[in-house]
Amino acid sequence: MFAVIYRFKLKQHQEAIYKECWDKIVNYFLAKRGAIGSCLHKGKDDLWVAYSRWPDKETRDASWPGDNAPSHELPNEIREVILKMQAIKEENKDLEQYDEICLDVVEDRLLCKQ
Repeated sequence: MFAVIYRFKLKQHQEAIYKECWDKIVNYFLAKRGAIGSCLHKGKDDLWVAYSRWPDKETRDASWPGDNAPSHELPNEIREVILKMQAIKEENKDLEQYDEICLDVVEDRLLCKQ
């Protein structure tokens, strides 16, 4: 299994738009691209953290090309949402920037009931 952690800051007026974009992309990736799940968090310091899980890196890379243009395999609606998220990132160049963290899942107890 493969996981990616995204960390970023948003300007307050972008938060609702970003959440809407995130929701559309996550729902599509879960239904059509093999994603396992994702979470979106906001800290008190206005640091946003998104966490996504995939069966493997190849499946994730085929759907989410990072800063490159969206994959041509994706429907136009999803490509447009990805471009909107990339535009938001570009608008936030004046805020702190963080690289994504790519991880191989070694053990998983996230959904374990105790």
